[in-house]
Amino acid sequence: MDRMKYLFSVFWIVVIVCYGVSAGADQRADACVTCHSSLGGRLADPVTAWSGSIHQQNDITCDLCHGGNAEVDVGDMARLSGQALAEKQALAMSKDSGFIAKPSGQALFDMCAECHTASVSRYADSIMGKAYVAGKNGPSCVVCHQAHNNIIPAVPEVCDSCHKDTSGFSQIDPMSVTAATVDKLSRIRIQLIGEKTKGSRPVLVPAFPEDLDPYQIGFLAFGAVFVLFLLGCLVYVILEKRE
Repeated sequence: MDRMKYLFSVFWIVVIVCYGVSAGADQRADACVTCHSSLGGRLADPVTAWSGSIHQQNDITCDLCHGGNAEVDVGDMARLSGQALAEKQALAMSKDSGFIAKPSGQALFDMCAECHTASVSRYADSIMGKAYVAGKNGPSCVVCHQAHNNIIPAVPEVCDSCHKDTSGFSQIDPMSVTAATVDKLSRIRIQLIGEKTKGSRPVLVPAFPEDLDPYQIGFLAFGAVFVLFLLGCLVYVILEKRE
């Protein structure tokens, strides 16, 4: 019995030690998160938005996008003097460590492409992507996906901030808008206007034969058979009366 208690105790000690080690590994110190969280207000907003995001869940921390040195030991922030805090910040946000306050232009594309290569390549070749890099009011990645609480935006709702008319947007690829896409969107909008004018249900006899769909063809075929049946009955009645 004592042996079983001993083995049981050893088992739980091993479990507790392993859990503590793994928890410590998962919660590595991050100077950016610690400092911004303690400063509060507007400076803490990025950390608040990032917490729980898909990037946070995949251990994508501030320094992977903004550069800098996130391993600076900031210690107890509440006890740091103003000068000591400034020195810690200077180390964390050192240009020598590649710190970028707010990535933009081609630098933003290059940063996002480190993980999202295919998506960035498609967008960079689009009309909007080229306009963004050229500084002609094209939206950047974070306009639609947000900078810290990254999301897959809903189309066309997310497009409302730039476009007054978003009809047909749900039927195109918003990541790869080209001249061909614009032409396709024009055709989609013409079709939508036509459907709105005629109603959702197609007319029985369309204006052009090439517009016939299976429902209309079936209806016309049934109608033709019914008309022939009536003509046959009429001929039969006439012949019967002559006799």
